[in-house]
Amino acid sequence: MSIRYKFLLILSVSQILLVIALTTSFAYLLQSVKNIPQTQRAEDLSRNFQRELEFKEEKLRLLLEEITFNARTREILERGLSDRSVLQRELPYLQQILRRYGLSIFELGDNQGKVVFRVHRPKDFGDDKKNQPIIQNALNGQATAALEDGHSGLGFRLAAPLFGRGTLLIGQVVDDSFTKTISKDNRIHLAIFQEGKVKTIGSDMIRMVMNENPNLLTEEQRFHFQDKPYYLVKIPYSGSSQTVKQLVFHVMIDENEVESKTWKIWSFFVVASLVLCGIIFLISFLFSRDMVEAIKLLTTAMVDLDQWKPETLPTHRSDEIGQMGRVFVEMKEELAEHQNHLEEMVHQRTRELNETLSEMQKLKEKQDGDYFLTSLLIKPLKGSFAKSETVSIQIFERQMKQFQFRNKQSEIGGDLSVSDSIYLMGKKYTVFLNADAMGKSIQGAGGALVMGTVFKSIITRTQKLRYMQDRHPERWLKECFQEVHNVFISFDGHMLLSAILGLVDEETGTLYYINAEHPWIVLYRDGVASFLENEHSLRKIGFTEMSGDEVVIQIYPLRPGDVLVLGSDGRDDLFVGQSGGNRMINDDETVFLKHVSEGNGDLTEICRVMMLFGELTDDLSLMRISFLEEVAHAAKESTKNNTYYKMLGEGIQSYRDGEWNHAIYALEIALESEPDDLYCLRELSKLYMKSKDYEKAIGLANRYLQLNPGDTDFLFYIAYAHKQKRDFVLATDYAERLRYRDPKNFNNLLLLAEILMHRRDIERSKEVLLALQEMSPENPKLLKLKNFWKKMVTTSVT
Repeated sequence: MSIRYKFLLILSVSQILLVIALTTSFAYLLQSVKNIPQTQRAEDLSRNFQRELEFKEEKLRLLLEEITFNARTREILERGLSDRSVLQRELPYLQQILRRYGLSIFELGDNQGKVVFRVHRPKDFGDDKKNQPIIQNALNGQATAALEDGHSGLGFRLAAPLFGRGTLLIGQVVDDSFTKTISKDNRIHLAIFQEGKVKTIGSDMIRMVMNENPNLLTEEQRFHFQDKPYYLVKIPYSGSSQTVKQLVFHVMIDENEVESKTWKIWSFFVVASLVLCGIIFLISFLFSRDMVEAIKLLTTAMVDLDQWKPETLPTHRSDEIGQMGRVFVEMKEELAEHQNHLEEMVHQRTRELNETLSEMQKLKEKQDGDYFLTSLLIKPLKGSFAKSETVSIQIFERQMKQFQFRNKQSEIGGDLSVSDSIYLMGKKYTVFLNADAMGKSIQGAGGALVMGTVFKSIITRTQKLRYMQDRHPERWLKECFQEVHNVFISFDGHMLLSAILGLVDEETGTLYYINAEHPWIVLYRDGVASFLENEHSLRKIGFTEMSGDEVVIQIYPLRPGDVLVLGSDGRDDLFVGQSGGNRMINDDETVFLKHVSEGNGDLTEICRVMMLFGELTDDLSLMRISFLEEVAHAAKESTKNNTYYKMLGEGIQSYRDGEWNHAIYALEIALESEPDDLYCLRELSKLYMKSKDYEKAIGLANRYLQLNPGDTDFLFYIAYAHKQKRDFVLATDYAERLRYRDPKNFNNLLLLAEILMHRRDIERSKEVLLALQEMSPENPKLLKLKNFWKKMVTTSVT
């Protein structure tokens, strides 16, 4: 087949495909254009129904007021709530009210939600309606209207409180006559269904369809009925207060006019497409003749390289074919020159390549020496140095850059994992770090080296210096983070590092940690793996636009047997195959949860499962932290005696009754029975605060926090107690601990500002007041504190 016919064939196929694509798109757009206004008309009909219900609700509320404000009616209803025989005697009068106001439903209920009397069905009473939402609201003093399905059929009902002693329910049935009033257009037909069963019909036409062929109304579709086209739209009812479920509007729209216009549009489209294709085909045929002749000349010259003449080629043309002709002439000349000097050029190129290879080998040896020295510097800074009987640490690291220097194998990268033991406030903690420095090879290793050095320095100072140990874990973590962050900020954003830095209380298992844009911690508990977090609150360490004050200390209580798995982003970025010549890298972070579950929380098994899933594309470091793993399955039998439960119950009941002294007495006896009971310690401490015995309150609070340091909210109470004792130093300490955990706690910031002003700490109190100002500038307590602060500043100046 000649190239000309190939051009024509390609053009013809392209035109056919274009026509098919245009026809398909046009058909889809035309169908969409038809659907949009029809669906809009159906939705307008649904909104009309909702507006009619809103009108009915307003009417029912007015009728309710008119009924209850009538003196006689009010007397009958009040007496009837206590004596049902009164309602029976006055039944004609009540039925007259029912007819006068066009009501279908009129019933009274007592204050327990039971039906006392139904005017529309006098013999039907006594059923319990307290679980119905509108009756519950009426019992709580709120009038509520709703669309419901009852004995009277689909109806709109209004329930309201009656004299604070019961409920009154009135309503009207939503029947066919009501539905007919919704649509004012005889081309739109409406019916209302519930769970596939018809409730009301507002059109004779749709009733005929149901009688002759009800299957036409089961799905949204276009169909013909009695030689007329129709479009069925189903709109679910979405009233704000409706209790009827699965209520659906079936709207049948007459499309006779739309269908005739559609055929006219299709006729015009077909004629226009045929004319356009013919014009394009004719123009393309004429242009192809010129191109084919020029390509034939080039083909002849390529077949007979020795006989062709340059003047016969179409080099004079200004298009791509002319450019091909000129390139062909130049190529022929260059080939002739290369054939004459080929051997000399091969020797010269070989000599240059050997020299380059020798230089590269020398550079490679120097580079590997630098890598090896860096790996030796990093080695003592990483690893597990923690010694604990309750917390177990395992570490796995594999850096991507593997190298050999003087017959020694080593690796280098930006991942760093460290654990150690420190004492804070007399308690032993296991401190851990899992970090990933930005960059590959030597750049990442540089970040890891800096991080490891700074972190090792902080741990060493904490282990040796007493003043470093006199810090609560929240303060130690924040100061550690800020020190590391300030070091990395000096690199002006050229060295960033993601990390998780944390502490584990070896006695209680309380976890304190900071996550600086590192992959989330995985908790493996009872055979299930899950993330401890669901969002990042901090940017990477060294990010220049972050001051370090944004740090929030996260708290999580570990149970015996819990396992935490930390890891760098190498755990997720696994190569899983190729598609279309492109490498496929896993981007689903939840896959790691499956790896942890399949590996049963064991680090070796987790790595094995990961390697079966894909290949590493980045540095990988994993850290496994477990708490009391050997006693996880020990039996937990309750040894609390009857005295404890009895006195605990008495204490709770006394507290509810407002008898604080007896509540204190009962909880003290319960606490004597169970000295370490967290509930007794917490509630008894709060009761002592209420009775202003702050000395005892603080003693119990300290015992409680020793056993349950993860209770963030309780820090507020102990800070308040110390403030009331005028021990402002300890009050500041506890309020700051709460601020580290929850910086947006408004009440705690108010308390902290007041404590700092008592200490006459002008600068720090000003900082806290500014934070409060951003949160709630018009708060009365804040305005009072600001005035006090201004007076304090004025007094200090004078």
